[in-house]
Amino acid sequence: MSGLGAILLVFAGLGIMGFGIFLFYAWLPFFYGLFGLEIGLLLGKSLTGDMGLLAIILGIVGAVILFAASYSLEPYRRILLGLSAGAAIGLSIASVFGFDHLAGGLLGTISAVVGAVIGAMIVPRYFDTFIVVASALGGAALVMAGAHLLFPGVELFDRSAGGVLPGVVTLILMAVGIAWQFKVVAAWVRQTASSAPSTRDRRGP
Repeated sequence: MSGLGAILLVFAGLGIMGFGIFLFYAWLPFFYGLFGLEIGLLLGKSLTGDMGLLAIILGIVGAVILFAASYSLEPYRRILLGLSAGAAIGLSIASVFGFDHLAGGLLGTISAVVGAVIGAMIVPRYFDTFIVVASALGGAALVMAGAHLLFPGVELFDRSAGGVLPGVVTLILMAVGIAWQFKVVAAWVRQTASSAPSTRDRRGP
């Protein structure tokens, strides 16, 4: 097991979990790249059962593809977001509940496809909420996967030996990510609204 891969999981997970909505509006290509990284890492983990070289390669490839797609598919960015974030949610749920590597990784792949279809369908109606929930859940799943690989003997991070506890911890991390992101968004909206009148005053009627 590559320690670099585990550390990459943790840091990518924290970034997605805590700043998903901010990354989307401020650095859209980087946001898509992170989701591509997450999809590749989790898909590689589901296919091999380990966060080895294949998972890292798939993560890098996924990041590059979605980073580039954010430019070439700009008019369809919401559908692209639904597909990529939905796939990440499907893989995250499969990883949290431990069936991502069953049937040679087939169930993990099916989870990604189902999540992508559902995401593409619901994202136009609940756009910001979908971004927050998807990034918080996906990031939390990455953090837990990376922590388990770094500390394999700790049941808190081991979904097979720890029972329901790792799932509960994942949900707590997701809730923290959701609460934090909504707090950031609310502060952002208030700041934008308060600065609007002064901008109009400087420009005139």
